[in-house]
Amino acid sequence: MVSGARARVSAVILTRNEEALIERCLRSIRDVVDDIIVVDSCSTDSTREIATHLGARVVEQPWLGWIRQRALGIQLAQHDWVLILEADEIVTPRLASSIREALASHLDPADGFSIDRRDDFLGVLLPSMRRSKKRKSFVRLFNRTRSAYDPTLVIHDEVRVAGRTAPLAGIMIHWRGFTIVQQVARYTHYAPLEAEVMEAKGERVSVASLAWRPFLRFGWCYFICGGFRLGARGFAHALMVASSEYLRFAAVWERQQAPATLHPSADVDRAYLSEEASADTRVSTPSPVSRGMA
Repeated sequence: MVSGARARVSAVILTRNEEALIERCLRSIRDVVDDIIVVDSCSTDSTREIATHLGARVVEQPWLGWIRQRALGIQLAQHDWVLILEADEIVTPRLASSIREALASHLDPADGFSIDRRDDFLGVLLPSMRRSKKRKSFVRLFNRTRSAYDPTLVIHDEVRVAGRTAPLAGIMIHWRGFTIVQQVARYTHYAPLEAEVMEAKGERVSVASLAWRPFLRFGWCYFICGGFRLGARGFAHALMVASSEYLRFAAVWERQQAPATLHPSADVDRAYLSEEASADTRVSTPSPVSRGMA
């Protein structure tokens, strides 16, 4: 933990079975923060023991959802300035230095600081895939007395800052080492939640948008963001993200146009019976050739 002539800050980290990653995360912020609170969702591995050994205060809390779980950690933090982290994230030295500089400046409690987070894919670090607006809204350092997470966002949560938002230099590495299948499973898991949020915002999806949305997403990742520089990995990643875009919008279209039905409707039954009757007629009526042979 660090101290000095600057604002003190608490790190808030959510965990569940993160024994492979939590030490890496905690060591990356040991020269940045003054207090670490880990809110653990009933891990069955050694996550809590590792975090405690490295100086974190660990609280066990069954999962409440992203917003409420984070809110608990923020409430339990010792200091008003909080830095939000995930167990699979790493604060790079340049980012750590930028955080220290920000905390040593003339801070306004209404302001927040955004971070440039980069994901991994098959052993490489991807370029930033966020639009400028999303990069600006990716706030991870803020004062809890004036800013808080938006309670309406059940996924891809964001902090609503009362004042200005300033970007921090350096990057945060988000590295899990997922395989393609694991990442696609993650997209599939989140698609219904994203569809719910999109529909609540008034999103309407047509068959046409199902066709062109994935193409736009692929172009953004591969060409605009520079995925092509990563060779085959960049191409595979762009395709995967495009498929996730289709899945997300298809889930909205399904909710609006084709809700799931457990049993066939009367129309389906009638159509099926009609097909069966036609088939029976064809089978029971002898063909001319058959009558001649008889």
